[in-house]
Amino acid sequence: MGELEITTVTRPAVAHVVRVSVAGDLDAATVPRLRAALADVVARRPARLELDLARVTFCSSGAIAELRTAERAMPGRLVITDARRPVRRLLELCNLTESFGLAVS
Repeated sequence: MGELEITTVTRPAVAHVVRVSVAGDLDAATVPRLRAALADVVARRPARLELDLARVTFCSSGAIAELRTAERAMPGRLVITDARRPVRRLLELCNLTESFGLAVS
């Protein structure tokens, strides 16, 4: 199984906001862990899920599909923050930058 680190933090100062930081490759070997982590957070029904992808080094189309699934299941908003250029480019190509509230510079 590929290396992947997922950290989930509920921000007590901001009601109903959960921040998930992901590090490593999001590929066929690691997408099941991403799926489980996102499902756990979505089940909490936060108003906002902030997904920090600053340390993601690779993102497959399967990972993008999981992000879309989580976004559709969210009662609130899923926002991608700090995505590196290759991940931002993939989101641009999939026409998902606005869906995820991602500002592309």
